[in-house]
Amino acid sequence: MSVHTDRAEDIMSGGAGGLYITDTAAKTGDWVCIKAITATTFTTLTSTGEGAITGPNLNTITLAAGDTLHGRFQAITLASGKVIAYNRPGGRP
Repeated sequence: MSVHTDRAEDIMSGGAGGLYITDTAAKTGDWVCIKAITATTFTTLTSTGEGAITGPNLNTITLAAGDTLHGRFQAITLASGKVIAYNRPGGRP
């Protein structure tokens, strides 16, 4: 397979791993999507670089249980809820 195909499969399957977040402590990393396990709100949600989501106040996004938000994220602080933040293949843990 090509490098691009392998990377796409890692992104879609969570093959690069992820971080299960259940608390309100600030987390940093390099993530490609956030999957809400329960209804979730954010205190901080930072998205920069290639694949970033742009717009004011990303921290006002509310995810219902089961929702997935795709983009590129570097900082997450939950106000409430539980999520899995999936690592970007080749990104930092």
